[in-house]
Amino acid sequence: MRTIFFIVISGIVFLSCKKESFTTEPHITFKSISPNSWTSNSLDPNGPLLTFQLTDAEGDFGFQDTSISYVYVRNSLDTLNSPDSLAFPDIRLANKTNLNVVVSVDISNALPSAHFPRPYTDTLYFDVYVKDFANHKSNVIRTTDPFYYTTP
Repeated sequence: MRTIFFIVISGIVFLSCKKESFTTEPHITFKSISPNSWTSNSLDPNGPLLTFQLTDAEGDFGFQDTSISYVYVRNSLDTLNSPDSLAFPDIRLANKTNLNVVVSVDISNALPSAHFPRPYTDTLYFDVYVKDFANHKSNVIRTTDPFYYTTP
């Protein structure tokens, strides 16, 4: 009876201990876009920031010798064009093995040009993925919060 009790308790403890799993393929999870609105003629030098969580077993992102990795962002309504490649932030100080970081990138360069009838506000969502130096592509996420883009 004690043996069965010990096995059941050991199983519960084993199953309740959740370890983070790091894989060769990067994995990203959407966090936020801030601010959630932007005007095409904004004079603010800091654009809207897209923030996501990144995990990767090797941590081969950012800057390496003369190479740089990218964050790929595409307006989810624009399926005809290739995604914009935005330079990956410098994460050289982060732990490279079992990388688990929050990454923020300025998406102002990925916003559409102001060719809409004016004034116009568009509600945008973005598809996002990353590739590491070994060319492993992450999962593709779609932002869940709406982003409002206005052309005055």
